[in-house]
Amino acid sequence: MRASRVWGVAALCVLQGSGWIVAQGWPSEAGYPFAGCIHFAAIGCVAAMVAVRGGGLRVPLRFGLGIGAAGLAVFVLPGVVLRFAAGAVPETAGVAIFCAVPVMVVVGEMVFGEGGARARGLLLPALIALGGALLLFQAGPPESLRGWGFFGLVAGCGAAVAGASVWMHRVMQGAGVAAAVAVAGLAGAAVLGVYGAGMGWPVLGARAIAGEALRGAVCDLPVVWLTVWLAREVDPARLSARFLLAPLVNLAEGYALMRQGVEVKAAVEMALMLGGAVMVLVAKESDGLPGLRLR
Repeated sequence: MRASRVWGVAALCVLQGSGWIVAQGWPSEAGYPFAGCIHFAAIGCVAAMVAVRGGGLRVPLRFGLGIGAAGLAVFVLPGVVLRFAAGAVPETAGVAIFCAVPVMVVVGEMVFGEGGARARGLLLPALIALGGALLLFQAGPPESLRGWGFFGLVAGCGAAVAGASVWMHRVMQGAGVAAAVAVAGLAGAAVLGVYGAGMGWPVLGARAIAGEALRGAVCDLPVVWLTVWLAREVDPARLSARFLLAPLVNLAEGYALMRQGVEVKAAVEMALMLGGAVMVLVAKESDGLPGLRLR
């Protein structure tokens, strides 16, 4: 894999893993989903302006529907589902479920894709990393029927993200990143806007709206842009390693800020996650996947 793509994945993981720092240092004034709607609207508008300046914003219907659906599944659905399941599914269990996305992508390729034999070479490191995540986050089974229901909902969301990642890779081949980000951003804004309308929009002043729009353009736009670009340039199995690397960045920052030492057990578990994720990310073409396609 080219160095630019490796650095792109690294930057994406750092940005995603550092989101909690931004949330504490620059808190939202609107709350969810209202802030999310404004953020995605800002992302869509900025990307649309970039696309227009780059030669025009031409979005065929099939591409628009494809990237819009994939963008909703990748960027919007996890936030909605995790907030809906809050209290029934511990936050650490939610993180552990999304650490299983690489396994879901690889297994999906083995069952439904064209490179099943090659995908088997990535299954073992993905399982090793998942095992480290399950041990690290101590994600045990739910203790009630209600917990199992919400657990299944979050697991289904993880599967949807895995499938949407493969679909986004397919749709983005030969497509422009700016136009795709514009469509994904405006689709996310529309869905969250309807969601917010159902909850009842709060009264927001111009200053609050401008602050949220600026926050979306500065903090969230780079994440969405990198994700879409990497979805086009990197096959989904490799890119799915970000679901393992971003939580590690989050943990490393937490340990650094708290100035606490890392226990040997936690260090071993983090090493399993890191080693498996790196093996998935930089696997040789002969061992990995040249590109995933859904039949």
